[in-house]
Amino acid sequence: MLQTTPNFHILIVKYLGATNTKPARYKIITERFKQSEIWSYGAEQNFNSSIEYAINTLQKRGFNIIGKCEGKDCDYLISDTFTPLFAD
Repeated sequence: MLQTTPNFHILIVKYLGATNTKPARYKIITERFKQSEIWSYGAEQNFNSSIEYAINTLQKRGFNIIGKCEGKDCDYLISDTFTPLFAD
């Protein structure tokens, strides 16, 4: 019996701590589209973690986030939206 496993778009979320010159940020990476983008936390936002902030930001951009996973040095978001982070 042939089973079909669906494809998903994995997004990597890395927390970048504050420095003397920059506030806390996070980096979103999509290996599928060979893109990454660094986003700063908005001062008006009230989220408990970088993963929550990333989910909110991606959902505003039209991504459908269907799951998340924790890694050793990063988190992973699972999406069924197959679009790049930004247009080249």
